[in-house]
Amino acid sequence: MVFELWKEAGLVIRPGDDMNGVRMKLLRDPDLFLLARLEGEIVGCVIGGWDGRRGWIYHLAVKPSYQRQGIATALLSEVEKRLGEKGAKKINAQIYQSNTKSLKFFKARGYETHLDLIMVGKNLKN
Repeated sequence: MVFELWKEAGLVIRPGDDMNGVRMKLLRDPDLFLLARLEGEIVGCVIGGWDGRRGWIYHLAVKPSYQRQGIATALLSEVEKRLGEKGAKKINAQIYQSNTKSLKFFKARGYETHLDLIMVGKNLKN
């Protein structure tokens, strides 16, 4: 499953990344939850988000043994295309500063670091 992939790829698992959160995302935007499979095995994943104005990239992950083979680039390109078709003019991604591999990957694909922005968040008690 994608949970094992996320853990193996080193993603930080947060509230909302549980089975119910993934199920809700699949019901809302199934066309923005992309998987890469090789011989039946899930080797990559990306989640696109669309708020009606901007696109968002979440949880782009590739199994470590399959990295540097173009899988992440293909997933990112496809989700960017789909977000563009929905009307997104800008796409954002949130990356932890410690995740230097992802920062390098996104910068190489034209994403810019916004040092003047601070991300804030709040966990809701549901």
